[in-house]
Amino acid sequence: YKQLKEKGLGVTLAALLREIEARDVRDAGRAVAPLKPATDAVSIDSTGMPIEVVVAKVLDLAREHGMR
Repeated sequence: YKQLKEKGLGVTLAALLREIEARDVRDAGRAVAPLKPATDAVSIDSTGMPIEVVVAKVLDLAREHGMR
C-alpha cells in the first residue's frame, strides 16, 4: 500500500486488500500448480501478536523440528 501511494497511485487499503484476496483465491483454485501450503507446513496466526512474539514462536518451532 505504502509503495503504491509513494508512486502516486490512487489506491485505498480496502481496495488493495480485495485485490490481494481475489488473487489468492484465483491462485489457490487454478488447475495447474495451485497455491497451497506444504503438507508439513505449520501455520501461525500472528493476528495481534507483537513481532518479537512471532519471531520467538518461529524459532521455537524451528528448534522443535530439528532446524538450527
